[in-house]
Amino acid sequence: MRAIVVFFAVFFLAGCASGPTPAEIAAIDYGHPIDQQVAERQAAAYLGRILKDPGSAHVSFGKVYQGYYTSAPIHGSKISAGYMIEAMVNAKNSYGGYTGAKPYRFLFRDGKLTNAWKVSPSGRVIQI
Repeated sequence: MRAIVVFFAVFFLAGCASGPTPAEIAAIDYGHPIDQQVAERQAAAYLGRILKDPGSAHVSFGKVYQGYYTSAPIHGSKISAGYMIEAMVNAKNSYGGYTGAKPYRFLFRDGKLTNAWKVSPSGRVIQI
């Protein structure tokens, strides 16, 4: 029983962990900027590898911006920064039907795609 209480205490306290301080954010090195078209091409190529029917995909990209993410406290709350682009993707599933537009987020560092996430309906970011 004690182990269960400790687990939930750690779980809830980890959820309360704060993000980076303003000083940490000011000191972030984002690397070299990436061109909008290059970012879109790399993100589209990545989507082409993970979607069930990439040829059916309707993708709408946002503008590239400076961004960062912080890993989970269990992984050391490491800050990874670069340039991000968000996309809304509507593609066919295994049954041949469109699933509706789903949000994705991509992080680039020095011109290369380093991370990609799918954003759940609740706003939870899931690395893919």
